[in-house]
Amino acid sequence: MEQSSPQSLSLQFDRISGELTATMTPQAGVPVVNMVLLKQALTDGGYTKLHIDETALGDFVAKAADAKEPYSHIIAERRDGEFLLEVADDLMSAALTLVPPQGGRAKSVEVVQAIRAQGITYGILHEQLRNALSAGQCEKLVIAQGDWPRDGKPAEFQSLLEEKEDELSEVDEDAVVQYSDLGYLLLVNVGDRLMQRTPTVPGVNGIDIKGQPVPARPIADIPFSKDCSGAEPDPDNPDLLVAIIAGQPSVIKAGVKVNPIVEIEDVDLSTGNIDFEGTVRISGDVKAGMRLRVSGDVFVNGTVEAAEITAGGSVTIKGGVIGHAEAQTGIVPIAARIKCEGSMQALFAENAHIEARDSILIAGNARQCELQAGNEIIVGKTNPKLGQIIGGRAQATMLIKATGLGAPTGNKTRIQVGLDPYLEEKLNAKEQEFKKKLSELELTIKTIAYYKQNPQKVVEGQIEETEQKRKILAQEVKDLIAEQNDMKEDLVATESAQVIATKAVYEGVEIRIGKQVWPVLSNLGGGTAQLHGGKIAFGGK
Repeated sequence: MEQSSPQSLSLQFDRISGELTATMTPQAGVPVVNMVLLKQALTDGGYTKLHIDETALGDFVAKAADAKEPYSHIIAERRDGEFLLEVADDLMSAALTLVPPQGGRAKSVEVVQAIRAQGITYGILHEQLRNALSAGQCEKLVIAQGDWPRDGKPAEFQSLLEEKEDELSEVDEDAVVQYSDLGYLLLVNVGDRLMQRTPTVPGVNGIDIKGQPVPARPIADIPFSKDCSGAEPDPDNPDLLVAIIAGQPSVIKAGVKVNPIVEIEDVDLSTGNIDFEGTVRISGDVKAGMRLRVSGDVFVNGTVEAAEITAGGSVTIKGGVIGHAEAQTGIVPIAARIKCEGSMQALFAENAHIEARDSILIAGNARQCELQAGNEIIVGKTNPKLGQIIGGRAQATMLIKATGLGAPTGNKTRIQVGLDPYLEEKLNAKEQEFKKKLSELELTIKTIAYYKQNPQKVVEGQIEETEQKRKILAQEVKDLIAEQNDMKEDLVATESAQVIATKAVYEGVEIRIGKQVWPVLSNLGGGTAQLHGGKIAFGGK
């Protein structure tokens, strides 16, 4: 097509090359071509659908002012449409970008061919694709979407031991176990229901846009633990764990153990020292010099002399604990020693070294004892005339409560709360676990690097499986770091830690709350010692 104007401007379109050429022939008395006249000529000539080169237009007009001779310039060209088909690395989606044609041809057919060439057969969003091709343009429009796999649900384990708690809540009012704080002995009989297992729900595989399956994350179908001694799955219901012996149950990971109970009259030379996996009931006494080590609870109906008891559960002594007093004749004193992972309670305690992961509960007095509890120490819970901590040391994390601290004679008595005495041990255990997991993570990362460098040696799916393991280990390492940080924060004194004396605090008592120390220099009435503003304050009952 060619168009002339009074300014002797002509436009010539080459259908083969697709280029539009503007020619200007200067004539005397004819106005010089400007941008308005040039663009009007493009419109009049029907060339506006072409790709207009604005820079070329400017150059053409600028030259017109001084032109003495005819000149020509390519100012526009025909352009076909363009497209980009982007397939995600995980083959779960494809996105289309369409650039519309400028005087040329759209690439709708080529888009469809490219989709087929990429092997995309599943999850094509036909309506979105048709609309985009009809409009002639789009940007990163998702035109195919695969189905993501759905994760399964791991097996769940629910303890049923709560059903037995109501049976054990009613106890003899005169028995030591009347203390509401005390952990009682939980016993089961043969056939009792212990734990219910909800089986694993497997995941559902997905499908990528090429129609290939995308495996769901494998979930192990965890059975009841092999360590469920004294318990087995019910023959009629393999997801129900029942007791096969009478004894004391304890919940473990994915199961319950039942420890049998042994009944003993006295622990003395006739029985010898006892090392037993279970719970022990002693109807009489534990004699001086004897040693008792059990994995469960210990119940002593009589007294404990200068003996040693180590228990994986709680220790209940209906009588008292009586160690040998310090002798002035050079004979080495023998203290009663009790250490347990649960709570310890007794009628009274003298010259005893007692450690309990949970609580220490003493009905009468504690005299010249070393008491250490992970939670609290309570002395004098039933008789207001008793309940003295006299001499020695008492250390607990949250609370020490007694009728009186010290004695009028000025016995040196040390009381400490606000620091978990077992926290260092817990931190060390976490540190060892952290190092082990970190080592596993480093090995896994090296394995992935080896697989990538030696793909010919990799079994199908091995890289994905190892990468999943790396992610799990990385999260476990992160969680362990957070747990260690939380435990380190617990090393500092807590504002809620308290020392309570309901009747009196005597001169010679030293109270520590966290790192703060308060020596009592005169006899005082009852009250509560607690941190306020980082300092120990005492007052009010």
